[in-house]
Amino acid sequence: MSYEDSIVIRPPSEANSFLLPVTIGCSHNKCTFCHTFKGQRFDIIKIEEIKRLINIVAKEYPHVDRVFLENGDALIVPQPTLIEILTDLKAKFPKLERVSSYCTPKAALRKTVEQFKELKELGLDLVYMGLESGDSETLRAVNKRETAEEMIKAG
Repeated sequence: MSYEDSIVIRPPSEANSFLLPVTIGCSHNKCTFCHTFKGQRFDIIKIEEIKRLINIVAKEYPHVDRVFLENGDALIVPQPTLIEILTDLKAKFPKLERVSSYCTPKAALRKTVEQFKELKELGLDLVYMGLESGDSETLRAVNKRETAEEMIKAG
């Protein structure tokens, strides 16, 4: 499946953002309450394709001031690739004010504070993370993967 066939889901506050595909689907995709990406195999889009999309949009809409890295878990992408994406966005969109993304707790737990600081310095200003519950038993029942303690640590 290519990103052109992928389901697009974004927070309401990202309605006016450039929706930049970085991943397809969700890296976990096993929560019992969520059917958004069922049937989609998770994948990371190749950096060359991401840069190609950035170039196309930059030529047509150089005034872009917000970018949302989609889809269900863009921050699972390896740090060097995220740095390359954010650096390219800064270079191509001089009016860029904010970059945001979804982030699963697993992706957050894989990053260090220093890595998050580095992403922040490059323009990642907002991360949406679905916590769903602060109760480990409930999280286990909905197959969320992390415990309440891990959710706290991820936050």
